[in-house]
Amino acid sequence: MEEIIQFDNNLSSGSLKRRNESNNFLYGQPSKKIELDNGEENNIKLDETYMYTKVKSKESNVSQKVQNMMEKMGYQPGKGLGKDDQGRVNPIEAFKQRGRRGFGHCAPGLEEAGLEWNPEEEEIKAIEDIQWLSNKCFIPYDEPLCEKWMKLGPKKYIIDDEIMFCNPNILEQILKFKTIFDNLDKVEMRKARNRSNPFETIRNANFLNRAAVKMANIDTACNHMFTKPKNFNPDELLYFADVCAGPGGFSEYVLSKKNWHAKGFGFTLKNENDFTLDEFLAGPCETFHTFYGSKDNGDVFDPQNQEEFRSLVMKHTENKGVHFMMSDGGFSVDGQENIQEILSKQLYLCQCLVALMIVRPGGHFVTKLFDLFTPFSVGLVYLMYKCFDSISIFKPNSSRPANSERYLICKRKRPDTQAIMDYLSHVNHLLSTKDDNNDVIELVPIDILESDEAFITYLKESNDILGKKQIISLLKIAAFCENQELSEPKQADMRKECLKHWNLSENSRKRPPVPKPQDKVQEILRESIALLSCEATKLTTDNIRNTILQYEPYDWYCMPCGSGPYFEEDKLATFYLGLGRKKVYRYVRGKWDSVGDAKIELPPNTLIYAELVIETKRTGKYFFKTRALHILDAYMLGGENISNEYLSQRYKLIKKFCNALWKPTPNDYTCIRPKERFMLTPDIYKKLRFTERRVKLPIAYEFAKSPLECDNDDDAKEPIYSAFNSVMFIRSIALPWTRAISRKTGYFYVHNINTGDNEYENRNRPLTAQASFMQAFKERVIWNWPHDSNNPLNMNVLVQMLNAYKRT
Repeated sequence: MEEIIQFDNNLSSGSLKRRNESNNFLYGQPSKKIELDNGEENNIKLDETYMYTKVKSKESNVSQKVQNMMEKMGYQPGKGLGKDDQGRVNPIEAFKQRGRRGFGHCAPGLEEAGLEWNPEEEEIKAIEDIQWLSNKCFIPYDEPLCEKWMKLGPKKYIIDDEIMFCNPNILEQILKFKTIFDNLDKVEMRKARNRSNPFETIRNANFLNRAAVKMANIDTACNHMFTKPKNFNPDELLYFADVCAGPGGFSEYVLSKKNWHAKGFGFTLKNENDFTLDEFLAGPCETFHTFYGSKDNGDVFDPQNQEEFRSLVMKHTENKGVHFMMSDGGFSVDGQENIQEILSKQLYLCQCLVALMIVRPGGHFVTKLFDLFTPFSVGLVYLMYKCFDSISIFKPNSSRPANSERYLICKRKRPDTQAIMDYLSHVNHLLSTKDDNNDVIELVPIDILESDEAFITYLKESNDILGKKQIISLLKIAAFCENQELSEPKQADMRKECLKHWNLSENSRKRPPVPKPQDKVQEILRESIALLSCEATKLTTDNIRNTILQYEPYDWYCMPCGSGPYFEEDKLATFYLGLGRKKVYRYVRGKWDSVGDAKIELPPNTLIYAELVIETKRTGKYFFKTRALHILDAYMLGGENISNEYLSQRYKLIKKFCNALWKPTPNDYTCIRPKERFMLTPDIYKKLRFTERRVKLPIAYEFAKSPLECDNDDDAKEPIYSAFNSVMFIRSIALPWTRAISRKTGYFYVHNINTGDNEYENRNRPLTAQASFMQAFKERVIWNWPHDSNNPLNMNVLVQMLNAYKRT
C-alpha cells in the first residue's frame, strides 16, 4: 500500500494532511512521527511539492510475513483452512464501531459520503459577500391579483421534482445527503456537526441564544442598516417589531445596541415559544412589549391577530409604522426535513404579510426562510422584491452551513404595496382552510417570473451557490462522523475574527449580580451623593427677590406638583432608582425602600427625581383613578448619564424615555410620564391650569392625555386630573449667566452679569450657562400654593411682581 503524507502550511503547527491511495484526505489529524529506516524498502523521498512518499509501510511487511506463514501451512487462495478445504474463505474484517452506534450498526451511504468530501472546496472567511438585487422598475398594482395570478391544486408532499429554479443535480445531492443522516444517532450527528462547523464555537456569544448572533451578523453584513438606519432622526425612538421570534434573541441584540432608545413590539406564540424577557441581559427588556392578540395566543396565522398587531404598532408610532421588522419563525420538522419548505409555506407568507402591514415606507425587513425551490416560495420572494427597493437572499456565517436556513433581507419598503398586501391576506385565508385538494400552488404565474430575467437569474444563482455550500458541509459532517479524531482547526480563529467584525464581546454570558440600592446610588452619584439630603427652598414673600426674581425670571421653569406641605414624607417628590424590571426603589427618610405595590418598571441604572400621584380620568359617565409616576428631572436614564445636559435636553430625553416605556393597553402597570413644565413668565396663571370642579379633589391640575392613551378623537378631548398642591421652580440658566429677551429682535439671549458678554440662546449658548442637574436640584424652590394659607404669597401677588419686574 502506498501512502502520501503531506505537510500543509495552512494548518496549525504540528498538524498534517494525510492522503491515502484513493486520493481522500484525512483532515487535521495530529502530527505523526515519520521513522527513517536505512533499509531498502523504507527509504523516504522528498519531491518538489514537499510531499514525503513512503514506498513500503511496516504494515505491508507484516502482511507479507503472515501470508508466507500461511502458505507454508498449506493455505491456498480461495479455499478454507480445514482438512477438506472447508471453513471461512475470506478474512474476518475488523469491526468498525462508531461512537454510540450499536454493535454491527452502520449508516448506509455515510462512509461513501465521507470519502467524497474534499476540504479544498470549502471556503472559510469571516467577512461574507452579500449580493443585492435591485428593483429598478416598479408598477403599482391597482387591482386585485387573486383571480389573475393564483393557482390552486392538490397539496404536494414531495420536493424532488422542483428543479425549475435550481440545478437538478444540486437538489438531488442535497436530498440524498440529508437522507443519509435520518437513521444516524442524533448525539453522534450533533457532535460531528459541532466539530466540523468552522463557526460553531461562536455559539450565542453573550446573548440568550444563537439568533441574536445571527442578527448581529446580518446587521453588520448590511452595513448596520437596522441599528443605524440612514436619514434617521436621533430624537425619535427606533421602532422595530420581532415576529415569530421567541425567546427574543433578535430583539436582545437590537436593544444591546440601542439601549432604551429603541422600542420593540413582539408577536409570537404564547407559552412554550414565548419571549423570555427576564433573560434579556444584554439590553433593557423594559422597552420591549409583547403582544398576543385579544385571543391571547399570539398566532400569526390569525387575521384578527394580524390586524390588532397592526393597530397597536400604528398607534405607538404615530401611524408611521416600525423602522424595521425581523422574523425568525420555524417549527420542528423531525423526519420531514426534506419538505421543510412545503410545510413552512404559510409561515413564510404570514411573516411577509405582517411586514407589509407594519413597516413604514423606507423601512426594512428580514425573515428566515429555508429552501426556495417551489413556485410558491419563489413567487412570494418575487412579490417582496416588488414591494422593496432591493432584496438579498443571504446565509450568514452564524447559520450552520449544513442546514437549509437562509434569510430574505428587504431594503427600503415602497409606499404602494396595498394590493400585494391584500392579495397575501386572501391567500392566507385560503391556506387556513387546510383544504389539501385546493392548496395554493403558485402565487405568481411562471411566465411572469420568467419574464423578469434579472430576478430568475439571481434566484437560481442563489439556490445553486447555497446548495453547493450545503452539500460540502453535509459531506464534511459525514466524514467527521466516520472519523471521530477529525477536528476543524479554524474554529478558534473564526470565533475571534467574527466577533471582532460584528463588534460583539468575547466574554462569556453572565447574569449580573443585583446590587443593593444604596451601593448602586453611590456608584452613580459618587462625590455628588450629598444631593440625596439636599432640601428645597420654600418660596415666600420674604425670599422671592433673592431666589426666582434675583435676576431674570426667565432663568426658571415651573412645574405643578401633587406634593404638598401636609403630605406624608413617603408621598413627596423624591429620588427613584431602577435596577431592572420591577426592582424599583425610592428614597424615603434617609434610606431606600421598595415602591411596594406600585407596579413600576424601570431599566437598570436609572436614577430620576419624581413623584407618585393619583390621576383621575373620565370613561363614559364615570371617573376612575390610577397611579402614575411623574418625572420632574433625571440624573441617569438606563445607564446614560444626562446630568450635565441642558434642562431642555434633559426634558426631551425624559419624554423619549417615557414613550419607550409606555405599555400597550390593557395593562396594570403604573403609567410613567414627564411632568409638564413652563417658563416663568407673567402669564404663568394661564399655564398652571387648575380646576375646582368635576373631580373630587380640593384643587386639581388639568392636562391633556398622551396620544398613546387615546383610542379616538373623543378620548383626546377628555383631560386628566391630578392633585395640585404646590409649584416647583427649577433653574435652567447657571449663574453668572442669566436669560433675557432682546427688545430689538424678540429672541432670548444669555447675558453674563460679570463680564457683560451676550450670546443668543439658540445659537451660541455657552456650556457654562447651562445649569446641570446638580445645580438645578440644589437651587430648586417649592411654592406651597394654593394650599398654604399662612403664606401671603399667592398667584395674584406673584403675577404683579413679574409684571413689575418686566417694566423695569
